[in-house]
Amino acid sequence: MLGEELKFIRKNLGMSQQAFAEHTGIPQGTIANIEKGAVKYPRVDVLLKLMELGYSADYLLLGEKGHISTEEILKNLPEEKLEVYKLLEKALIGDNSAIDGLIILLKTLKAKK
Repeated sequence: MLGEELKFIRKNLGMSQQAFAEHTGIPQGTIANIEKGAVKYPRVDVLLKLMELGYSADYLLLGEKGHISTEEILKNLPEEKLEVYKLLEKALIGDNSAIDGLIILLKTLKAKK
């Protein structure tokens, strides 16, 4: 399924395998192997690069039945969880103020329980 989904995404973007490789940073050989079905479960770094395009892991690995875009997931998150997500995203890139904010927010959420 992953191969079909990847090929669909790539063709939908109007890109060759080489152009898609350059766009995503995924080696062209890896893309070819996934598309021809030689790879059913990619390395985590490859999956994360594909998810950065806005596709959920469910969609990529399960196909249309499991498709929920990252944007859709975030849209439906309660405000508190969305705030945690945003802070975590910033913290992962080393934003110290986000790390401090995340700690404070988590303590506040814990105190509410």
